Amino acid sequence: MNKKLSDYCINITDGEHGSVEDAPNGEYYLLSNKNIINGEVIITPSDRKISEDSYKKINKRTKLEELDVLISTVGTLGKLAIVTEKPNYEFQRSVGIIKCDKNKLLPQYLYYYLSLNSLQNRLINNSKGAVQKCIFINDLKELLVDIPSVSLQKLQINLLSYIDKKIKLNNKINLELEKIAKTLYDYWFVQFDFPDENKRPNFKSIFARLINQFRLAVQYA
Repeated sequence: MNKKLSDYCINITDGEHGSVEDAPNGEYYLLSNKNIINGEVIITPSDRKISEDSYKKINKRTKLEELDVLISTVGTLGKLAIVTEKPNYEFQRSVGIIKCDKNKLLPQYLYYYLSLNSLQNRLINNSKGAVQKCIFINDLKELLVDIPSVSLQKLQINLLSYIDKKIKLNNKINLELEKIAKTLYDYWFVQFDFPDENKRPNFKSIFARLINQFRLAVQYA
């Protein structure tokens, strides 16, 4: 039976709406939806830093913590991530923060559920705004969802997590193969690496180094 998303959550809110003073030497960050990339929260050196006082003031309302589900609600809609450790950051209003009631809804399951094309389309179709489309927090709370039992959620999470790990490993392998191809090109056509006594490319040495590099990369993928 469909229920509102809020029925499965302790709290659903968004980031800071007001202005926040920068603190170049601060140890905390004020992030936005652009920091949600491929299911992760990515912090760069150019991101805004804020003071501890500003962080605590914002966190008092959002209560952002580990295992909260994040969703971009302004700009590029529907990007998702899970807070994987105690955060040293808060968000601007362009990010929604969903705190699951873990007795009813597991954060990892919600992440996969909201990633479904059907849910993504519903979120985008229900967005509002003439100039810039937004997912409003009240609409997110009212979103009708069909959530199975926690035991079934765990089974689906295990399967999908396994598939995700395989995809990430394959992507890592493809990236390393691309690096090897570029390195070979550099050796042969840019550096003209001819190290042996006959002034011919020492292919054995080159390939040995590249294969070792590849094995190390895959080992720690």
